[in-house]
Amino acid sequence: MKTLTSISAIAPAIIFAALAFSGCREALYPVARAFGSPPESELAVCREAFRQLQMHVETSRVQVEPVLFAVDHDRQWRTDVAQAIVAEAGPHTKAKLEVAAAPDVSFPTEMYHNQLHYLWDRSTEYARWIKAAHPGADYILCTEVFGHAGKVAAIQVYIFDARGQVAYCRLFNSHHFGKNLPLEGEGHVRLMVKALFNGLRKDANVVFPPYGVG
Repeated sequence: MKTLTSISAIAPAIIFAALAFSGCREALYPVARAFGSPPESELAVCREAFRQLQMHVETSRVQVEPVLFAVDHDRQWRTDVAQAIVAEAGPHTKAKLEVAAAPDVSFPTEMYHNQLHYLWDRSTEYARWIKAAHPGADYILCTEVFGHAGKVAAIQVYIFDARGQVAYCRLFNSHHFGKNLPLEGEGHVRLMVKALFNGLRKDANVVFPPYGVG
């Protein structure tokens, strides 16, 4: 299995940031779309769903799906990792966290070189399942962990509302946690949960930047 690679080189990222801070989001919109960002109309819906999540998550029932573990050619749903997420997140929230059965979502057949494209394409798969299955929870947490040679290569985290609308999604790779985060143990769980709660405190325009530029 090819490990996931960075969605862009450092130089384009610097240019993106510089132009965004200069008020050129609209000018960079076509570039963001080419990199895999959804249309602004969809991002606007995501921002509103995120604001609702921020307001209601503490009184919500959150269904935690078994984690997709994709390590080299082996792919499986890991209920034990979902249970570890619940145990780690429980002390930080009043939300009712429940581990569920594995979602009826196929394993990915290939890893994209463009992580942003994969992040959003995969969200469509989970959303389709939620809309068909009606899990019954207020929110559904889906996580994917990719690994190679005993190390974590990338982590993807999604929260969907009961309608299947993306309310939060985030990609973490070696730029966030280094190249030596082990697959064994629960270090990646602690990192993911900490990052998730930090993310829930951010402004919606930071989590889902207007025009996909931020």
